[in-house]
Amino acid sequence: MDVTLAHPEGYDLMPEVVERAKGYAAESGTTFKQVNTMAEAFEGADIVIPKSWAPFAAMEKRTNLYAEGDDAGIAALEKELLAQNATHQDWCSTTELMEKTANGQDTIFMHPLPADISGVSCEHGEVNADVFDMHRVGMYKEASYKPYAIAAMMFLQKVADPAATLKALDERNTARWFQA
Repeated sequence: MDVTLAHPEGYDLMPEVVERAKGYAAESGTTFKQVNTMAEAFEGADIVIPKSWAPFAAMEKRTNLYAEGDDAGIAALEKELLAQNATHQDWCSTTELMEKTANGQDTIFMHPLPADISGVSCEHGEVNADVFDMHRVGMYKEASYKPYAIAAMMFLQKVADPAATLKALDERNTARWFQA
């Protein structure tokens, strides 16, 4: 699929991940591009997955502060990030942006949740309530898969040969579902 990644200037992702995405796109004959406006990313899109985040550099800093047990540093960083995010209140999924997509309001809108919903959970969020409400069922289904995706990633990190391990578990034929 052709992928457009949108983020405000300075909200860069892990450089090696971006390079991998570019490489995968080139290998498969598709495209990967980065833009700095939501309008450009929504234009003609079949699926949109808006999610707010902090810059990668800030995440590195947060990780180090947690490792050092620096509660004051974490609190200061959180204030800094909230102030930075406040300068990007225009980065919000709206009905106007959805109209720029390939299928308007019928375009697939995904979000892993939780979402900051303007006028509901906060004053200025990442998605307007009308857009959230229109796509609520799909987002809830998507979010319901999150624990399984996390469990799969943990499994893949802990097991040297995932296929053999799953086969061995299956061959044991042991019930793995416990009910009270």
